[in-house]
Amino acid sequence: MIRNKRDVNRLESELLQIQANINRFSEEFFNQEIKDIWEKMKISEGNEKLKSMPVDVISTLEKGMPINLIVNKGFRTIYDIANQTPLELMQLDGIGEKTAYPIYDAVSRIKESVYQQAHPRINPDDMSSENINLLETIYKKWGLLKDIETLKVDFEQFYKTISHDIQIAKMQKGIIGSLFQAKTEKLKIKSAIDNLNKEKNKSTLYDIKEKLHSIIHFSVNKEELTQHFVRENASYYTEVEKVTGYTQAELYENLPTEIVDAVNNFTLDTTNLEVTLRGYQEFGAKYALYFKRTLLGDEMGLGKTIQALAMINHLTQNNQKHAMVVCPLSVMTNWKKEINQRSKLHTYIYHGNNRDAEFEKWQSNSGVLITTYEQTLRMNFEENHELDVLIVDEAHYVKNPGAKRSQSVYKLAVIAEYVLFMSGTPIENRLEEMKQLISILQPGIAEQLSTELHLLQPSEFKQVVGPVYLRRNRKDVLSELPELEIVPLWMDFGEEEERFYHQAVMAGQLMAMRRAAWQGGSPENSPKLEKLLEICEEAAENGHKVLVFSFFRDVITTIHQYIEGKTFEAITGDVPNARRQEIIDEFTKAEPGSVLLSQITAGGVGLNIQAANIVILCEPQWKPSIEEQAISRAYRMGQSRNVIVYRLLTEESIDETMLEVLGEKSNIFNLYARDSDVASLALQEQEEPEESVKQRVLKLEKERLAI
Repeated sequence: MIRNKRDVNRLESELLQIQANINRFSEEFFNQEIKDIWEKMKISEGNEKLKSMPVDVISTLEKGMPINLIVNKGFRTIYDIANQTPLELMQLDGIGEKTAYPIYDAVSRIKESVYQQAHPRINPDDMSSENINLLETIYKKWGLLKDIETLKVDFEQFYKTISHDIQIAKMQKGIIGSLFQAKTEKLKIKSAIDNLNKEKNKSTLYDIKEKLHSIIHFSVNKEELTQHFVRENASYYTEVEKVTGYTQAELYENLPTEIVDAVNNFTLDTTNLEVTLRGYQEFGAKYALYFKRTLLGDEMGLGKTIQALAMINHLTQNNQKHAMVVCPLSVMTNWKKEINQRSKLHTYIYHGNNRDAEFEKWQSNSGVLITTYEQTLRMNFEENHELDVLIVDEAHYVKNPGAKRSQSVYKLAVIAEYVLFMSGTPIENRLEEMKQLISILQPGIAEQLSTELHLLQPSEFKQVVGPVYLRRNRKDVLSELPELEIVPLWMDFGEEEERFYHQAVMAGQLMAMRRAAWQGGSPENSPKLEKLLEICEEAAENGHKVLVFSFFRDVITTIHQYIEGKTFEAITGDVPNARRQEIIDEFTKAEPGSVLLSQITAGGVGLNIQAANIVILCEPQWKPSIEEQAISRAYRMGQSRNVIVYRLLTEESIDETMLEVLGEKSNIFNLYARDSDVASLALQEQEEPEESVKQRVLKLEKERLAI
């Protein structure tokens, strides 16, 4: 209740304090908090690395230093000596000014390098107080900024409404002073005080104070925060990247400087794009737009779909509104879901009986038409039809120029002004096949490519393909990606399984040989099944989800019998694509301990299943890339937990022989997948036809068993 000037001054003081508190919670406030916490985390991360660095690392920078003397004084790691000043070092017997300062300088340089390169990773199963503070600050920023902006507007409007009355009410005099005030002035003061005491103003002030109190005391419990981080892992790291300006300098070292500068200077319109792009994703979208016709070869799990969507969205904002996505049938649903969730673009499915009607809607209304390679054969583009941008997902499907589906996609590529081919598994491309894809995009560059250029002048090769081919690896761009551990688990056959296996070898039945270790039919009679159930049980106890892959449907059926209640409908070749995505959504929402079963050929490509961080491979595959694709369903951007891959293997069986025969090829694959920018010609030279490999494995097994 406002009665006098003292009350008015108190009200004004209270309002100024409210304003100061509201203004304190700005975007800059949260950003500075994020920067400060991130810097502390970098120092903590750096300190851990310094603790693992022996003190003799100093010798790599400064020769002739008395390392043994330093060690004898108790300084065994760089961390131990990290905070020693030259004067403190000179207090040690045997160390004078001539060595103290070089040691100090060398340690300082090592510290600076380590701290600069430190990029902390948050493990939701082992979070430090700094980790929690960082996540909480980001969570608050996301949750509060809109409320703060709304409150700021409400407060300013309220203050503007009553400020005039406050100023008039402050003119009130004391008892003696009021004797000399004019009657009209006194009436104005009384009217102002009455206005300030109006129920509407009191109610508005109360609401503002309540909202501010909610903001100041906003909190989230650790469990809820952890689960949100697990679900939105990529978004948290994107926020850190955006606020701190973290980039990896080596990311584009293989691209000519003029290309990097030109792409970075390109302005990307993200209006209506409801996703925050990582730095490398923004670069990828700009690259595709700047050069117009490109091949994006990013490793699996880096969000090629998002980069393509950013490209489509940009063109839509610039009135080029007809886009088409050509992809395998298995990922059509995922494309539709991503576009609908992350943009305001309309989607149309060109597939099935309704395809022609959908095509006409797309042409009339604009948006994104999603179709498969085979369905493009049924399209009849006419001169009045529009196609501004063509996205070809898993573009290695059209590497054969003689195939009808390839020719059909090539025709669409001629029509579209912008074309983006995408392939996360370029290992399947030989140089000639890569040249074929590039010839559709930029024929002039394809003509310059040769085996000699690739093998003898790799740096020049990269310069030549720079305007058409962009590839980034997970290790280069996702420094927050958790650890990947691959654990081979060897076991024996069960008795019945061993008899079954010998019969299969005698009959030359490779498929039966590969699944013999599952023929026991129960955990008591099948060591592989017993081990799988142990892994699933342990995962449940530790709050993890499990993804199980097998090539064979009957193996999945056997496993399903013993984990019923913990699992869902298995993803097999018979499950429609829309249902596959529904199963994955159910699995993502399910409780820890859940298990998802999938045929490796059905669920191993194009699906995002990072809700799981335990992967079980039931048997080796003929192609290492098949296993890599399956692992990449879980080990991809957005994965917050360490991923463990268990390979279930049977000793003295086809499993062992397959790994021996495929070992050399697998090593080349691993090298390629992490370090190479172009499909490996070495792999081509080592690779032999799959049927030939199979016959060699069968021959070796017969010889081993003397059959």
